[in-house]
Amino acid sequence: MGVAFGKRVGDALNKQVTEELSSAYLYLAMSNVLRDMGLEGCAGWVMQRSKEELDHAMKILMHIQERSTKIKLQPIAAPKQEWRAPLHIFEEMFRNEQRITSLVMSIYEYSIVEKDYQTQCFISWFVQKQVEKESAATSILDRLKKMQSTDIGVIMFDKELSQRK
Repeated sequence: MGVAFGKRVGDALNKQVTEELSSAYLYLAMSNVLRDMGLEGCAGWVMQRSKEELDHAMKILMHIQERSTKIKLQPIAAPKQEWRAPLHIFEEMFRNEQRITSLVMSIYEYSIVEKDYQTQCFISWFVQKQVEKESAATSILDRLKKMQSTDIGVIMFDKELSQRK
């Protein structure tokens, strides 16, 4: 068992578990709406993002447990469940990823201040993942904006996402 966290790192990690679970819940709602729109490829891609967020929550949870620190699970609010167009879904997904990046960076900064080298190493992986996720979200959003003007463009976009992992 590791040494317990400093207050800011411990609180931020506990909060991040909730944030990751909330993101998974949001992406699940987005996936359902995309499926209802008939965009199976987009729905499947977003469902994969939901699963990733669940995995991230579990990784953080395990890190907290390994450090002999109490886990404080918080309530998760119901996500928004209505969007008018796929573009709005992907824009909101991008904003959510930016918010998560900011929270992950805060954990990293707190770990530096509190000289928590274990958490610095641990959270570095999340920093890299967030860079990749924001880059992918930007690319997808830019592509969708270009195709949004036609139904066939959205159908092509849906097919393209169904082939991405």
